[in-house]
Amino acid sequence: MLSLLLLATLYLFAALVLIFIIDRSVGIMFPASVDDARSAAHPPLPDASN
Repeated sequence: MLSLLLLATLYLFAALVLIFIIDRSVGIMFPASVDDARSAAHPPLPDASN
């Protein structure tokens, strides 16, 4: 029973690490650079000139 719980915890940790790595490469929740974080926090305003 303890080994099953340990295996489930290890599996969950591996899944979270994999999600974090993929998300860093895509840059949706955790942007890889400060410039990406700034542009994600303040999206540009729509162009109303047309």
